[in-house]
Amino acid sequence: MKWLIVVAISWIVGFLSYPLIWQNNADNHPVQQTISTDIVISQPTGVSVSSKTNMSTSLQYDNTGHDREAMKASISRDGTPYMSIFRILQLAEQDPLEALFIAQDTQHDDLYGFILEIAGKKQFSNVISWITEQNNTDGYESLVDSYLRGLASVNPLQALSDVDLLTVEPMKTAVMMSIVDSWASTDAIGAFEWLKQQPENPSTLKMYLNTMYYYIEQSPSEAASLISSLPLNESTNYLVTSMVYQLVDKNVQEAVDWLDNIATEQRASGVFIISRKMAETDPEAALVFLNNQKQTYELNQDYYNSAVAEIASVEPDMMLARIDDYEVNVQRDIIINASYALVEHSESTFLQSIASLSDDNKDIAYRQRANQLTQTDPQQAFNVAERISDTSARLESIISTVNVWSAFDKKNALIAIDNSTQLTASQKADISNQMQLQLTSSNMIYP
Repeated sequence: MKWLIVVAISWIVGFLSYPLIWQNNADNHPVQQTISTDIVISQPTGVSVSSKTNMSTSLQYDNTGHDREAMKASISRDGTPYMSIFRILQLAEQDPLEALFIAQDTQHDDLYGFILEIAGKKQFSNVISWITEQNNTDGYESLVDSYLRGLASVNPLQALSDVDLLTVEPMKTAVMMSIVDSWASTDAIGAFEWLKQQPENPSTLKMYLNTMYYYIEQSPSEAASLISSLPLNESTNYLVTSMVYQLVDKNVQEAVDWLDNIATEQRASGVFIISRKMAETDPEAALVFLNNQKQTYELNQDYYNSAVAEIASVEPDMMLARIDDYEVNVQRDIIINASYALVEHSESTFLQSIASLSDDNKDIAYRQRANQLTQTDPQQAFNVAERISDTSARLESIISTVNVWSAFDKKNALIAIDNSTQLTASQKADISNQMQLQLTSSNMIYP
């Protein structure tokens, strides 16, 4: 019986909704007919382009325009907001300015951006006057952006020209970046050629980087050639970095092959990224790659050292075991990166990993681990700090640890100081007194 009731209700709702969704002849006036007409599209440059179109239209619209009041009344009778949205956007394909007026009158301001993007793609410049009338509203930049992004997808140079008409700084730069982004999404090469002619500044640098993502997807080989032809500067280094990041996520070998095609002086940042990625799955191969790059291309020593140390953050035990193969300053970086990688490991595992290091290098590892654990495990940080062999470095690390520790647990920090086997009686007294003074001060501020 329940299903009969559901069917009956559905039939009644459908019967009542039918005249709302599908207007009868009394509302729409006679039948649909196909009209062949010339639509003149006014260009922003003043050039008129005549395009022959065939459109299906009802007789309520004549050759001179649309019956706005009739359409507004019709929209007000729509059974759902979706039907109103559909009808307004459908009108925007033929007459976006009229669609804007109707959207405005029927409180569909959420459609402005869609309508203006359609207007831009179809190069209807008559909406510019409507846009400029909104220049004192909060959403003005968004309206300008929607229109010019649409225009940029078909005529980017005109869109860039219209920026001066519609915006001033700082809005101008933001909208230009949006236009170039829209341009690059379909024609990254063209966008790059335009960018090459622009003065170098932070905004053009961002445009370069954003365009690179599209360039790699559209034509990676041409992107490689273009980057190779650019003068070496900060922007070029960013481009190399950006492209290698994109390639290495897809295929490490593709990134290596691409790197072989660019100038030697442009390779350093790419080598660092590739070796770091290689180390995630094959640290031995990463070291071989680095050594080959250094020998073949005379890779900058600082970049080489940084890349070697970075591998320690992926494979700490391997790099700690080979630490004597590197210079003292590189050894320090390797130990620090390895300590970061080992921070989640137990204290016994950490001690086992650094067991073969010299006393000086062990001290570097102890201090690094103590610094890392001070907030999360101050007791272990204290224990590790006490292992430092250098007396002054050990005292400095212990004091640094208990200063942080005492801020949230003075009681246990004082106990650790009292039980220390590495501090003299006078050192314990000095540190404890200092902590007690901090305690007194805290009580005065927070009774």
